Amino acid sequence: MNPKLVTLIPKLIRLGLSKWQVQELLRKYGHLNRSCQLVLYDDTGETKIWVGIENGEVKVKLGEYPATTTVKMHTDLFIDIVKGKTDFRTALWHGAIEVEAHDGRPWAYHGLLWAGFWDIVAEILR
Repeated sequence: MNPKLVTLIPKLIRLGLSKWQVQELLRKYGHLNRSCQLVLYDDTGETKIWVGIENGEVKVKLGEYPATTTVKMHTDLFIDIVKGKTDFRTALWHGAIEVEAHDGRPWAYHGLLWAGFWDIVAEILR
């Protein structure tokens, strides 16, 4: 695992435990049962993080699990997104992020859905 993720991953996992922090996420996305297998890659290999909203709760787990979407990006890009230095949508439309849909919906639907999600996560983590 990339050392840059060592401090970030526990913060993401705590999001699922801190409901008061994620009220905005739940207000916007709590009605959806959506999940994302986030695949972060760099020269040290891949790190897989599962993020989902299930039954009105935000859940984050380290590892590979079934998901409605797979999102792949470079580790440094992800760090820039959650720090608010780069916009997910801009990176997506410039081809720096790969989105695969697994539920029959268009990849663009999932790309925009997760862009909004990461905007809120970046705001919480700042």
